[in-house]
Amino acid sequence: MSSSHEIEGSSNSSSLNSGIRGLDAMLDGAFPQGKVILVLGEPGSGKTIFCSQFLHYGATEKKEKSTFIGMNEVRHRFFNEMHTIGMDFDSLEKSGMFSYIDATGLRRIPHEAKVGRIPVGGKELELVNLIDIIQEAIEKFSPKRIVIDSISDLVFRFPTVEERRPVVLDLVETLESSNATCLMTSELISTGNGRVIQAEEYLAEGVILLRTIQKGVRSLQILKMRGSKIDTRPRPYVIKGNGIEVYSTEEVYQ
Repeated sequence: MSSSHEIEGSSNSSSLNSGIRGLDAMLDGAFPQGKVILVLGEPGSGKTIFCSQFLHYGATEKKEKSTFIGMNEVRHRFFNEMHTIGMDFDSLEKSGMFSYIDATGLRRIPHEAKVGRIPVGGKELELVNLIDIIQEAIEKFSPKRIVIDSISDLVFRFPTVEERRPVVLDLVETLESSNATCLMTSELISTGNGRVIQAEEYLAEGVILLRTIQKGVRSLQILKMRGSKIDTRPRPYVIKGNGIEVYSTEEVYQ
C-alpha cells in the first residue's frame, strides 16, 4: 500500500497559511507562496467559501492585502453571503485590506472573444479583458492573496484543449507575475477514475478537488502541489456556520 504523502519537486521554504481549518496539515503546513492553485468542484461544493476563507484569514490574521475577482457573483451578493458565515469583507474593504473586483460582465461576451463591456454607473467602458482586470488590480492594490471565482464561463467557451490551453496559460502567467498566492476556481466537468483532465489542471501549480459523494459526504483531495509534501488521500470536509473544516486525519467512506 502506497504512502498517503508524496513530494512534488523540492521543498519550498516560503509558505502561506490557508486559513482553512484542517487543510494546512494536508499541505505539510501551508500553501507554497506565490503559486497559482486551482480549486475544482461541483456546484454547491463550497468553492467560493473555500477561497473566501483563504482571503479573509490573510487579511485579518496576517494583515495581507487580498483581492477577490468575482466572475459569478456581483459585489453585494458576495458580501452578504460571506457575512452570514462570519466573514465581514465590508469592514476589510473600508480598512484597505480587501478589494472586490466585479468582472461579472465578462460572462455576457461573445463566445469567440475574450473581452466584454463592463457596465459602470449606467455607462459602458471600452472593451476590457480579464487579463487587463487582473493587471490593474495588481498595480492598484498589490495584493498578497488573489482569488478568481470562477474561470469556468471564460474557458468553457473554448471547446478544445488546443483552444483552451493558451487562454488558461495567459491567465496563469498573469497571476504568477503578481508574486501573490492565487486561487482560481473552476467547475468539475467529469468525475470518477476515467474523468477528463481539464487543461487548467496541467497549467496550475496546485490542484484541489472538492466533491460531494454518495450519502452527502463531502470529499477534499489535493491532486498536486508542486514543491510541497502533500497528503493525496481524499479527506472528508464539512461546511459549517463559520465556513469549511477539513478532517485531515479521517478517511472517506463511500
